[in-house]
Amino acid sequence: MSDEAMVELLLSLAQLPEETEWLEFKTDNSDATAVARDISALANSAAYSGRSCAYKIWGIDDQSRELVGTSFRPLSQKVKGNQLLPIWLKRVLSPNATYEFSETHHSGRRFVILTVWAAVRQPVTYDGVAYIREGSSTTRLESASEREVVLWQRLQTRDFESLAAKQDVSAEDLGGLLAVDAFYSALARRTPSDFEEICKDLVAQELVMRQDNGRYTITNLGALLIARRLTDYPALRRRQLRVVRFEGTSRTSIIEDRFFDEGYVLSLPKAEAHIMSVTPAREELDGMFRRVRTAFPQAAVRELLSNTVIHQDLANTMQYPEVHIFADRLEFTNPGTLLVPEDRILNALPKTRNGRLVDMLRLMDLCEEEGTGWDLTIEACEEAHLLSPEIRSVEGEGTTVTLFCGGGFDRMTKRQRMEAVYWHACLAYARRSAINNQSIRERFGLDGSQRSRLAVSRLIRECCEQGLIKDEDPDAGTRYRRYVPAWS
Repeated sequence: MSDEAMVELLLSLAQLPEETEWLEFKTDNSDATAVARDISALANSAAYSGRSCAYKIWGIDDQSRELVGTSFRPLSQKVKGNQLLPIWLKRVLSPNATYEFSETHHSGRRFVILTVWAAVRQPVTYDGVAYIREGSSTTRLESASEREVVLWQRLQTRDFESLAAKQDVSAEDLGGLLAVDAFYSALARRTPSDFEEICKDLVAQELVMRQDNGRYTITNLGALLIARRLTDYPALRRRQLRVVRFEGTSRTSIIEDRFFDEGYVLSLPKAEAHIMSVTPAREELDGMFRRVRTAFPQAAVRELLSNTVIHQDLANTMQYPEVHIFADRLEFTNPGTLLVPEDRILNALPKTRNGRLVDMLRLMDLCEEEGTGWDLTIEACEEAHLLSPEIRSVEGEGTTVTLFCGGGFDRMTKRQRMEAVYWHACLAYARRSAINNQSIRERFGLDGSQRSRLAVSRLIRECCEQGLIKDEDPDAGTRYRRYVPAWS
């Protein structure tokens, strides 16, 4: 927000007759606990009231509304343990808390504006306790109270994508904030010469909303897709795609830490190209032709990169969607746990937190049809005879999918071989088929020798004993046995 816009906001709010559930005035009260409680209360009250954000302003007398200025300096304020206030707040508030401190001057006096965005999906808490405003007072949100019931109902009907990322944007400024050409290019359409037609298209896709005053609101969906800089939107700064490259196989030495600040229509292709350019590759002869063979299948990288952004918990303000590059693996991590069991991710009905984001990225050919992305990832790994991807999803830590380079039957552990067979069976089952000794040998790149047949037969028996797969037809002869996932 520009300094001029902040002064306009300051003067406008100062004219209100009294504090509200979404507005509080203070002079110099800098108590850290009160600030944390108020952030929780204002976020929840904004959601309760159907507003996009709420405010706390230092420098206005809460009785007379006189603009007196303040000495409060939030960015240098120290709290218990000599911590800076912003760092302490990140630790004590829930991950879905989104807020920003801004400073401005008017008539020779200094003012601080705390903008708190509405809670998304669940109430914002301080030290595990949710607060809410009642009139001009901050109170604890009582469990099972009517206000809590109503708040939860309203939280469930609001999706993050439709919330305001930036308001009061003129038509002239839209082009500077949004990569309009990239929007039309992704849709394989020519950019209209009339900017009014462009605005109509953006409104139709809910990327922006027209305000009553003739200006526009850029929605979170619009910014996430085609923002020129996500850092222009305070609530979306942690939604940048981050790619970190390490030396060797450990995290002790970082070679490169790169942020892709654009919206995902721009950043996904750039991040994919960057990852493929810094991972190992070698040339192989294919008859008369030289082919480049990469350490990681590009199809798998593309799918996992897309999944990293589309399945993230957008309300989480603590973590970035990230890719970590090691010499032997790629780790794709996003905030938010899986919505389906880890072992059923290939065959379960698809679920997503971010339906509108997924729909738009699919329309732009940046992600696959629902439920097919993991199929393509497994298939790409099988064609390259690599280890199967590994999934780890932990509440509070997010979801990490690891893609390994290298492989080969003889270099895999017993557990890795069994996991490969399980996913091979899941992939076949999704195609209304089943696996057998031959298909498993092909998956591992093994020949048809007696040694290979016996090794795979033993592996099949171990997978059946571990409850990973089962006979499709228990009455079939040994030669004609086929196998399906044990849960089928």
